[in-house]
Amino acid sequence: MNSSSTVSDWNRDLATQLIPNSIFLVLYLSLGIIGNSLVIAVYRFRMKHQSEDRFFIPVLAVCDVTACTVCASMAIALNMMQAKFTGNILCKFLWFFAASTTFMSILLLTIIAINRYLKVCRPFGKQMSTFTKRAALLFAFCFSFLLGAPSAFLYGSVEFSSPDMNLTGRRCSKLKDVSKIASLAYSVLIAVVLLSAVSILIVLYGKIGCKIFTHFKHRNIEIKAMIQTTSTSDSRSQDVAATPSTDQDTIKLDTSSDPHQHAVIESHDLPAEDCNIESHDFTAEDCNIGTDSKLLNRGTDSRNENKKTPKLFTSEELNRNSALCTPSMYKFTLMFMIITVIFLICYIPKIFLIAMEGRDSQFWENLSSSERAGLLFLYRLYILNNVVNPFIYAFMDMKFQNEAKKLLKCIL
Repeated sequence: MNSSSTVSDWNRDLATQLIPNSIFLVLYLSLGIIGNSLVIAVYRFRMKHQSEDRFFIPVLAVCDVTACTVCASMAIALNMMQAKFTGNILCKFLWFFAASTTFMSILLLTIIAINRYLKVCRPFGKQMSTFTKRAALLFAFCFSFLLGAPSAFLYGSVEFSSPDMNLTGRRCSKLKDVSKIASLAYSVLIAVVLLSAVSILIVLYGKIGCKIFTHFKHRNIEIKAMIQTTSTSDSRSQDVAATPSTDQDTIKLDTSSDPHQHAVIESHDLPAEDCNIESHDFTAEDCNIGTDSKLLNRGTDSRNENKKTPKLFTSEELNRNSALCTPSMYKFTLMFMIITVIFLICYIPKIFLIAMEGRDSQFWENLSSSERAGLLFLYRLYILNNVVNPFIYAFMDMKFQNEAKKLLKCIL
């Protein structure tokens, strides 16, 4: 660039160096809006009465499409106006809204992790009611805006000079006249919130993973035991096939008016209505797959102690246990675990860069063009977290996949 270059030429040169980064941002923006809008439309028009497991999905889609639109658009604007960003109020608004929507997505994933932990690891304990979930969402919404508020005071349109020429431009960045202590404190606060969320997610999903592994390990053993027991029973029944039995039509499920009706654990034919705890996706076939090892063990111990008096369980216990055993339950848990793993991959680089930015106010200015482009890509990788979720739903949720196809056929 020659000495007669203007600020516009300088800005164009800086924007050109960030074209690859801008292409990724346009891709993020396009896919994020299309994918999350499809999720919202499917849940609005095709899946109005979704199951309890899907309660957070449309809310997460709204957060994702908002965060993706704001953050990707802001990043594109910053790339295009590296030296000509003169809108101070616009800069403050963009940073505030980008920070708030980002924190909202993080807090929502944390709430989802807590909900899945209670359902999988504490199935007989107190669960999150609809009221509790809505209260948690309201808290996350308010807290995210409180966390984003300091951005409006720390960021704005800032003057900076070219090291190689006598030119002065303006860009949307952290204000230089802000107290270093305040800037460092806010960076530490963000890092603490992110690290706390990451730690909670890792611990909760780690316990959930162990629970699922243990459950399926015991269930495989129980299925083999039931197959062997069934084979033995069939061979014995052939020997006494001609012998009439008054106990042939013994009712296994007490149908009295008592709301806490009891069922014999030896029964493997739970009715379909007992499977519908909080989800409309549970079927009778799901319940027949297996029963939690604790209940089977209780029944086995009872038969060993007194073969004439089988162990009885309330329908509520069987219902909640059946919900724990369904493949649908674990499929949704696995889906949210994958979403969380992608979140961790996308946010960990930003945590480190925020810490480095807080320690050195001239961090970005001291980088070369290629270094700045590479680190900006890592810094904005968190936007990818708001883009991939619809593709995970489409891959792992067959009901959503089918309803999305029907909706697209109607539109097209």
